[in-house]
Amino acid sequence: MELSCITQPIQKELEDFDELYKKSLYRPGKDFQFMLDFVANKNGKRIRPLIVILAAKLCGEPNQNTLQYAIILELLHIATLIHDDVVDNTLERRGQPSVMAQFDNRAAVLLGDYILSQAISHGVATKNLKIIKIMASLAQFLSEGELTQLVSSSELIIGEQRYFEVIWKKTAVLFASCTELGAISAKADAEKIKILQSIGKNLGICFQLRDDIFDYFEQGELGKPTGNDIREGKITLPLIHALRTAPKEKANKIIAIIQQQDFSPETIQKCILFAKEYNGIEYAVAKMQEIKTNTIGLLSGFPDSEVKKSMIGLIDYIIERRK
Repeated sequence: MELSCITQPIQKELEDFDELYKKSLYRPGKDFQFMLDFVANKNGKRIRPLIVILAAKLCGEPNQNTLQYAIILELLHIATLIHDDVVDNTLERRGQPSVMAQFDNRAAVLLGDYILSQAISHGVATKNLKIIKIMASLAQFLSEGELTQLVSSSELIIGEQRYFEVIWKKTAVLFASCTELGAISAKADAEKIKILQSIGKNLGICFQLRDDIFDYFEQGELGKPTGNDIREGKITLPLIHALRTAPKEKANKIIAIIQQQDFSPETIQKCILFAKEYNGIEYAVAKMQEIKTNTIGLLSGFPDSEVKKSMIGLIDYIIERRK
């Protein structure tokens, strides 16, 4: 499904969000406004605000709180992305220059800190301790996810369970917070909030799985260098599955490449072809389809509506997206 079809039932709310988001990054008279403008004008798909608003509309009517919570989560997300790009030395994201590439490391770190402070300010402005606690917990999980991944990369190989623990903390927890806060903004009951948290978690896991699959294909329109994760010592699900199922002798050769950090274009290509040969991509895709089935089941308790169709369409979009 096209993203334009998914957003149709909440187009007005998304337009209101875009206006508020740009205002949140506008600080007249600040010497660094040109940096904030660079961030504000990036052509992202606003997946996370979209999820917040869809979750709210599944439970009632989106309102000012819905938009405020979406702003908080988007600012927090953008701040962590800026910092992550510095850690990973990422020059390009989704086909566009990263903040680090546009300016430099120092500017990126400081700008990320400033945007994080803006998220905190918006959280405090809600005067709602529950929202502030969710924000604090989310920030902690996101940091833990990146730190865990850093430690895991030095351990060389992580099992599948460990892999899913990492992507829960580094990606899926943010999506779960989006659906949770959307539901809370519409005054949903505890049962619906819990269901929507699970739906958000599933969306986030699929989002990260799809990102990880991108690493095994040519850069082209995907906006991500081939083999980048492997080069950084990040062993994701396609390679985990291949190492687990391939003959030991062949798996050991790949392990040796990773242990020695012998990341030439030729050895990176060997790792990619190895993951493909032993059905690592198919395995990751099957996992996403399994999660999709579970998500549709979770949505079955909500009345049929255009918004529900959009949420199901969003799952398909995340699984099938090309960048």
